[in-house]
Amino acid sequence: MKRTILQKAAAAALFVLLTAALLAAADFLLVDDVHSYSRVMLQELYADAGNIDTLFLGSSHCYRSVDPAAVDAALGTHSFNAGSSQQLPDGSYYMLREAAAENDLKTVYLEMFYTGYNESRSANVPMACYLLTDHMSAASPNRYEYLWEMGGLAGFADLLLPARHGIASPRAMPALWRAKLTDGYDPGSYAYVSYPDSGEAYCGRGFVYTQGVPKDGFGTLLNLDADAPLSDFGWEYLNKIADFCEENGIRLVLFTAPLPSGYLYNTDNYQSYVDALNTFCAARDGLVYWDFSLWRDWDTLHLTVGDYSDAHHLNGSGADKFTAVLCDTIRRDAAGENVADLFYDTVEDKLTLTPDESILMKDVH
Repeated sequence: MKRTILQKAAAAALFVLLTAALLAAADFLLVDDVHSYSRVMLQELYADAGNIDTLFLGSSHCYRSVDPAAVDAALGTHSFNAGSSQQLPDGSYYMLREAAAENDLKTVYLEMFYTGYNESRSANVPMACYLLTDHMSAASPNRYEYLWEMGGLAGFADLLLPARHGIASPRAMPALWRAKLTDGYDPGSYAYVSYPDSGEAYCGRGFVYTQGVPKDGFGTLLNLDADAPLSDFGWEYLNKIADFCEENGIRLVLFTAPLPSGYLYNTDNYQSYVDALNTFCAARDGLVYWDFSLWRDWDTLHLTVGDYSDAHHLNGSGADKFTAVLCDTIRRDAAGENVADLFYDTVEDKLTLTPDESILMKDVH
C-alpha cells in the first residue's frame, strides 16, 4: 500500500516535470520575446531597482513621447518610462505598484491618451496585459493579480503557454533560436529591438525613438461620449492609481502628450474629456492635469506635421521638442508658477488661436 502511494506520487512528479519541460521547450521554440520592447523595459526596470524616483506610465503615447535621459539631464532626477503598447489603466496601476515595490518614487506622470480610458474592460485588449505579465518577475504578486483580473483562469493558461497568444513566424525561428542561445537577452543590447526599416529604435529606460511622418491624414481613432468621457473601467483604475499615490506619498501628475490639431478637430467631444479630468483633479488636493494638445505658446512647442509619425503619435523629433517643454513645465510648477496658464481651457480656443499646421489637413483621412 505504501509502495503504491509512493509510486503514484513519483508518477505525478514525473508528469509535472515532463509537462514543465514541454512548456519550456514550446516557449523556447515558438515564442519571440527577444524582439519585445516591454521585455527589455521590464528587464531594465528590475535592474534599476532602488534608484528610480520619477516614473512615467501610459500607452505608446508615453513611451514614444518622453525620453528619460533628457528628463534627467534637465531636472537631475532618475526617471524611468514604464509605458507599453496599448497599456490600459489597469496596466498602469499594476506597473505603478511593481515599480513602487522596489523604488522610493517621488513623482508619477500618468499619460492619459483617451482611448484606453474608454475601454469597458481589460479583457477587450488582452495583449496589453500579456505584454507586461509575460515579462514581470515570477515572484511578483502584481503579475498574478493583474492576470487574474484581466482573464481569470484563461489568463493563467496564457502565462503557462505564451505561444497561445504569440507564435513567431516559421521563417524567423532559426534566427530567433540563435538569438536566444547567444546575446538575445543581454542587458544593454538593443540590436534586437531596433528596426531601421520601420524607423524605430529602443533607446533605453523604456523610450522608443520613432521616425517617419503621417501618411494617412488625421482621422480619429474614437469619438467621445460627452455624457461619459471616461468609462467605468477607466474611472475605476484612475481612482486606484490616485489612491495608491496618495497613500504612499507619491505626487501624481496627469498629462496628455500633444495631439495634432487636425486630430483634435476630428474627435467629437474631446472637450468633455478635458473637463472631466480637470474636475477630477479639482476634487483631489494637489492633483493636476496638463493636456499639451492645448499648449498656448507656439514658439516654445513648435510642433509641425513633420514631428508626428502618424495621426496621433509623436516621432523622435517631436518627442525631443515635447520632452524639453515638459521639463520646463515641471520646473516652473516646482517653482510655484501657475502653469495652468500655459494651456488653453478649451479645444475651441486652441484650434481658433494657435492650431498647428495639421489643421489644414483635417479633412484628409
